[in-house]
Amino acid sequence: MSAELALAVVSVVDICIKLANKTLCICQAFRTAKKDLCDKVLLLETIWTKLETQLVFLRGIKDHLTEELAQCHFDLLQRLQGTLLQAVSQLEAAASSIVASTSTGQGHVLTRMLQLDKWRYAVAKRGLDALMTELQCWQNLFDPSWYTIMLIGGKVLDPALQQLGQDRSRQLPHNQSPASPLDHMFALRKAIDYTINTDIRSANSIVMDETGWDFTTATSIPFSSVNVVARPKSQSLYVMESIGTAPNTNTNTTSDAYQLCRILQSVDPSIFGLLRCKGLLEIIDDNKTFPPGPQIVYHTPAQADPLKPPTTLRSLLLEQRPVCLSSVIVLAKQLVRSVSFVHTCDLVHKNIRPDNILLFPTALAALRPLELGQAFLVGFSQFRSINMETNRLGDTAWYRNLYRHPARQGLCILERYVMQHDIYSLGVCLLEIGLWRSLVWYPSTSSSTSSTYHHSNHAHSSSSVPTPVPGYSLQLRKHLSDRDFAHAHLPGSTSWIKEDLVLLAKQTLPQRMGRLYTEIVVDCLTCLDDGNNEFGSSDVTHNKQDLIVVGIKFVERILGKIEGITL
Repeated sequence: MSAELALAVVSVVDICIKLANKTLCICQAFRTAKKDLCDKVLLLETIWTKLETQLVFLRGIKDHLTEELAQCHFDLLQRLQGTLLQAVSQLEAAASSIVASTSTGQGHVLTRMLQLDKWRYAVAKRGLDALMTELQCWQNLFDPSWYTIMLIGGKVLDPALQQLGQDRSRQLPHNQSPASPLDHMFALRKAIDYTINTDIRSANSIVMDETGWDFTTATSIPFSSVNVVARPKSQSLYVMESIGTAPNTNTNTTSDAYQLCRILQSVDPSIFGLLRCKGLLEIIDDNKTFPPGPQIVYHTPAQADPLKPPTTLRSLLLEQRPVCLSSVIVLAKQLVRSVSFVHTCDLVHKNIRPDNILLFPTALAALRPLELGQAFLVGFSQFRSINMETNRLGDTAWYRNLYRHPARQGLCILERYVMQHDIYSLGVCLLEIGLWRSLVWYPSTSSSTSSTYHHSNHAHSSSSVPTPVPGYSLQLRKHLSDRDFAHAHLPGSTSWIKEDLVLLAKQTLPQRMGRLYTEIVVDCLTCLDDGNNEFGSSDVTHNKQDLIVVGIKFVERILGKIEGITL
């Protein structure tokens, strides 16, 4: 990276910190105003505390950023600078009309807060609302790029994280120090890098005992491989899914499962769009609910309604119940962020489908029937580390191959799995979300009966599962069947599927979701096309530079665009 770019990053960081502190100073004038303004100021201070921590860390490692990382953060920080400049201008005008200063005979200056009239209150509220909205949108875009710094490696990051963590501990007592982004990043670094903690099994008490679990209460989630279990003497629900038991696919080793659990124990669900792991449960005896082997146990989200189990995106697409467009956009954004963070954690998912996207109703769902709840990506049965060799065994199931890139379809796979293959699968899911129709249909199901069926990824699937057929929205040039993927390794044998999906997106999405959303879907589906160098190529060497380039390009081309969609 050039010295000029490093200095530019430092300069814009310093400017943003000064502008933010000035904004907070101005907002002190609103603390004795109406309660809703005071609450907004408190929330603003909380948001900025987190942001300042991230920016100070970024400034400290400026010399170790790659050219792509530095340029991406510089562009984002310039956007933040513009937002803060505008906020200072608007809020100064509101604050100056609120505060009046008078002098007493003793020479002391007293500051008296005047009663806000309707106009002044509107100015202050509008300025704070605009700033909060802009900051939250900016944070959603900044977080994935900031966590991508982890791909640089531990020699640079770990000492810097430890030093800042120690400085922070000295400033705040341990019991008064909330978890910061640095805590999450360092925990993820320790989970990803075996050399930091070699005893993966014992760390953080990953392995759980079967004692205390009543598997007879388990509820299967239709069209997924997960179950919801209520632990006796606990008010909490837990989500469980099997790892490494998908038929005809690579089986992950026990150490892989430990590492995945450590990573998922360290995530912030509200940021990552991934459920936080409670531990790994080894099922010894075969039973009707769970196959023998490791099961990941997840916490349910804090905001989820404990009385309502989650549902899959597949179920919602099949039910065809009305939803508002803003909820569809929020769902798409959550999924894009989830995929970005999976890659940041040094993983490829390999199984991104609507069956593996869980939505949790919130306690307010009854009051907002058109909303969808919080979305989380699960289905890690086929995951692996980005840098590990992949097993090139697949299957012929058309309803799974539909979500795979042509180079990864069929029984005999020629190409190793790369991050772009996940991006392609994301594109197919985003197409379905935009259409709000399932490309895979189950003829025996309807909105009233779909909950009867349990379509699973593993061998314990129910024999009563109906045979899937292409949905009527899947307008391909011919009817899909498993036979189409028996020889999918032959050049061009299934590339027509991708071409038809791209055509379907271009013909149907613009009038439903707009031009920008359509571009995002097409960019995902064509990310590995010949001549498309936006995301790199499938023959990358998987060194850190390659991974960073793909991660940053994803933030810029996909995440940046979708975060820019507002209604």
